[in-house]
Amino acid sequence: MRNILITGTSRGIGLGLARAFLDEGARVHAVARGEKGADGLRALQARHGARLRLLFDDLAEPATDERVLAALGDEALDFSVFNAGIQGPAHQDPARAEGTEIATLFMTNAIAPLRLAQRIAPRVKPGGVVAFLSSQMGSVSLARAGDMPLYGASKAALNSLLRSWSARCAPLPYSLLALHPGWVQTDMGGGAAPLSVEQSVEGLMRVLHAQTGRNRCEFFDYQGARMPW
Repeated sequence: MRNILITGTSRGIGLGLARAFLDEGARVHAVARGEKGADGLRALQARHGARLRLLFDDLAEPATDERVLAALGDEALDFSVFNAGIQGPAHQDPARAEGTEIATLFMTNAIAPLRLAQRIAPRVKPGGVVAFLSSQMGSVSLARAGDMPLYGASKAALNSLLRSWSARCAPLPYSLLALHPGWVQTDMGGGAAPLSVEQSVEGLMRVLHAQTGRNRCEFFDYQGARMPW
């Protein structure tokens, strides 16, 4: 049975990924920030029982890393997927940005998921996958974050950290991925987005499985197309 770790699972893409892996017969360790709003996870647990293990914790807290490791016990992981994303300040104006809101944005979108991933990385099986939900707005080459520059900068920071990780750990024993899920009908994406959560998750699952055993650092969209860094 495959073992999966997914963060940010209370709703949206994270919840969708948890459902998809459970439907494949995997055991899923689902990390969510809090029990409030976790009705979807509870429903999945009622359906799948012990194959879904819930951990309610905030990745921004350093002690979370130890609690997640303790919850995993001795189990090795086939996939670890870090789904983290907040928009940041609504104004998205660097000239108006305050230190606390920028610290929260970059900690949530880049630093905290990478910190936990690096602690968990020794548990990932050779040929496994460590993946992060990034965004096309994190591509410096594409420059598509004009309306959300602060959010885009946080995802660009995540992508840069992944490239640095890859360079330090060459040759990689697992695939290290940044993934653009598309514009999705989530709380952040809004109802006008062209993709449902199910459509995005279906594509992301294909990409994750296709990168098993590739042992490389790549940036893909949900359809498997390479994205420029």
